[in-house]
Amino acid sequence: MNKLAPPTISIPGVYEMDAETYHADPCETPSLSAGMINEIIKAPKLCWHNSPRLNPDWEEPDGQEKFSIGTVAHVIFLEPDLFSQKVAVLEYDDYRKNEAKMSRDNALAIGKTPILAKHMDKIEAARDAFMANEFTRQAFSNGRTEMAMFWKHPLWGFWCRARPDFIADSGRHLNDYKATSSADPEKFGKHAFDMGYHRRAAWYLEGATILLGKKPEHYWFANQEPKAPYLTSIVELDEQALDAGQYENTLAGEIFEQCLRTGDWYGYRHNTDRTRDLAFRVGLPTWAHIQIETRNS
Repeated sequence: MNKLAPPTISIPGVYEMDAETYHADPCETPSLSAGMINEIIKAPKLCWHNSPRLNPDWEEPDGQEKFSIGTVAHVIFLEPDLFSQKVAVLEYDDYRKNEAKMSRDNALAIGKTPILAKHMDKIEAARDAFMANEFTRQAFSNGRTEMAMFWKHPLWGFWCRARPDFIADSGRHLNDYKATSSADPEKFGKHAFDMGYHRRAAWYLEGATILLGKKPEHYWFANQEPKAPYLTSIVELDEQALDAGQYENTLAGEIFEQCLRTGDWYGYRHNTDRTRDLAFRVGLPTWAHIQIETRNS
């Protein structure tokens, strides 16, 4: 693994890289990420608008939006040595007073996530609960955190990137920590589909396979609820889900290449004709027809 990332990525590899540099897209030409794939599948214009590399008028989202217990938990679990650099613990009960607001804004201005001191007990309790899970503890042992992967797309040649939360030294598995309202494994399938996790897992596994020379055996989602008792579960998607993700990733790659080549980052269009804007014809969902029939029977 390369020790330090150069200012511009021109050689495929796995680099030690902070989140800010990674999300700014440091490749020599615009690259595609899993987050961008979720947007491209919906509408390429959304991907273009939210990209600091593609959109010349891009503005960083309101810094206050980055605050969450999940964000701080992510740091304390995965990058504890960088906690003081990334998090500002503020000794206030709330942000109603001007002094508290100023401290919060100052933290955001220097790239830190502000958190009230009273929330730290919860985060530390969540960390302890997370590590109390024997499988989780073992899964997050003997590996590297927050390494950035860069590779060339095998079909179209443009740059691709991913930043796993954890890469096992053995290369056998990648881990993805998620703070979520429910860590119930039975509910994860629907949540994964809604969030595009099947695409994300397939994308990361493809990149790791290309760069590490072998396909990792597992892509584990480490899910944890943000409220006591901070229930935790480790879940992986089955092969059918990963195949579906790979299929959509291939489609997204085709669209990304087309948009890069033509400069046409369009909005909603028919999948059968992406070259022009047309009217859509839609019907009511099946449940609506059932409800209408039931109501009038």
